Amino acid sequence: MDTSPTAPAPASTPRHPKFVRWALLLGIVVVLNIFFNVVLALAYPAPVYEDYCPQVTVTPTDAPACDAQGGIWNSYSPAPAPATDMTSPRMTGYCDMYAKCQKPYQAARDRHALSAFVLMVGLGIVALVAGLMPLGSSIVSTGLSYGGVVALVIGSAQYWGTAGNWIRLAIATTGLLALLSIGWRRFRD
Repeated sequence: MDTSPTAPAPASTPRHPKFVRWALLLGIVVVLNIFFNVVLALAYPAPVYEDYCPQVTVTPTDAPACDAQGGIWNSYSPAPAPATDMTSPRMTGYCDMYAKCQKPYQAARDRHALSAFVLMVGLGIVALVAGLMPLGSSIVSTGLSYGGVVALVIGSAQYWGTAGNWIRLAIATTGLLALLSIGWRRFRD
């Protein structure tokens, strides 16, 4: 009879139901991307339209007043028929108060879109790489990986309208090659 003390049996970790695992996984993906967007908003605040194009309270009704207030006068073509009522002024055009301020605002939005793209892609890659490392929890690793992929998609989608066709091709090619490379290295059958 062996009287040597035996090691206690290791306590088995409880197995959680699949819906709990999926809920935690989706929670990590969603909250990680909310976190990334808050970081983005703090690091690169989006341009505010009113900072470039202040609200106009009174719209000018003639070319000199329009020019004086910083707008661009657009004449109607062809000219409207003469007014039959001589008490009301005849409008010969309209004042576009936003034509001059729209270009700098759009340029600021384009710069912001590029900065947001770079930051979101960088954070997505960090999350993706962290998810590929053995962290001790498959749910956390998978959540970080999926969260990184979602951040890459969000960052690309935000910049997509600003990017030219060649940049779009480069984004799509880089993303596809990165994901294929990770799949081949990490998930060999």
